[in-house]
Amino acid sequence: MLELDRYKTPLNEVFSEQKKFELQLLVEKELADANFKLGKIPEEANKVIQERCNPKYVKLTRVKEIEKDVHHDVMSLVYAIAEQCGDYGGYVHLGATSYDIQDTVRGIQLTTAKQQILEDLQKTIEITKELTLKHKNLACIGRTHGIHAIPTTYGMKFGNFLNELIIAKKALEDAIINFGKISGAVGTYASYGTQEIEDIVLSKFNLKRQPITTQVISRVVHAKFIQSLALIVSVLEHFAKEIRNLQRTEIDEIRESFEGKQVGSSTMAQKRNPEKSERVCGIARVVRSYLQPAMENICLEHERDLSNSSTERIIFSQTCILTHYVTIQMNQILSSLKLNKDKIQYNLYFRKGAQCAENLMLKLSDKIGRQKAHELLKNLSNEDNFTEAVKNNEIINNYFDKEEIDKILDPLNYLGLSQDIVEKLLDL
Repeated sequence: MLELDRYKTPLNEVFSEQKKFELQLLVEKELADANFKLGKIPEEANKVIQERCNPKYVKLTRVKEIEKDVHHDVMSLVYAIAEQCGDYGGYVHLGATSYDIQDTVRGIQLTTAKQQILEDLQKTIEITKELTLKHKNLACIGRTHGIHAIPTTYGMKFGNFLNELIIAKKALEDAIINFGKISGAVGTYASYGTQEIEDIVLSKFNLKRQPITTQVISRVVHAKFIQSLALIVSVLEHFAKEIRNLQRTEIDEIRESFEGKQVGSSTMAQKRNPEKSERVCGIARVVRSYLQPAMENICLEHERDLSNSSTERIIFSQTCILTHYVTIQMNQILSSLKLNKDKIQYNLYFRKGAQCAENLMLKLSDKIGRQKAHELLKNLSNEDNFTEAVKNNEIINNYFDKEEIDKILDPLNYLGLSQDIVEKLLDL
């Protein structure tokens, strides 16, 4: 699994080689039972297959030995099962093509992964809701292009990420992946003569059928699923990047927790790096990179070729595991996030009134026109103390006294509808 042990979650087990092998045995076992129920194999043959088609008798090591000779993983599995079934081995895998087994197993794995990711993503949403509510009226400076803009609140900041998380979660919910396939070599059911066998097998695993397949389920289904995971990690990266930027020494409004024995740098003892947020951002790039092969896998030739197989052995497991990992990681980051309220206030007032130049411009527009007001305040913003420069300007003094100017340039008086927006988002 490359170096995925470093980014391990419970999904590593779901996509492990042993678990996949066990699921393949289960599908072959249920296929045999369905064939028996439809009168296609004798009762005694089914009894033997039901008993022997399990890891107690069929060993993964034996499958690998056979594969060295036959160069076909599913046929190696079939041979290994057949060896354990004696005279009834010929009834194993009856009517099936390899991807009847593979796509059904993938459906089981991806459905399990989806549910686990959704559960932990919901935790992210709940934690972000708490942060949004807790800081809904905490005023701070907004930034566009990395430059101080006008005031906003941390309720708005967290609320925006909350909204993005909700959208991303809905995308994953809509990416239906609980499909399997028991439809034969090119999807015509010619080897089975009925769709009933597919219904019997898939019902055992709570999977559904696609209305039509070739030898494989359309990779549009899987691409949509991976696209939803790419969307999730992109939202998490957006969130993590904001934390990273707000932790910069010169900003210092937010800090990741720093444990007692934690080390920031091997040489610079003073360092307190946002390393967990950086990890989220880095892993998000990897997950997004797997979207391209998922899209290209849609374009298989005729009723299928094998170009999807090798990529899917990588991208299915890794997109799920890594998405799950960064979701868990973000939950840890957010649960222990520190807000430096002193620095938040310092940065809010740092421009000495210039952060509310828009408010003054709008009020001055009624007196001298919008464009003249904009030009006047643009020039005054070059002064070291914007508020004092405004109070000393003759044109502005004709319309506003010093107390009015202080009120207009107070950031706490220019938060717009931020409180209402956040409360509606939280449905307070």
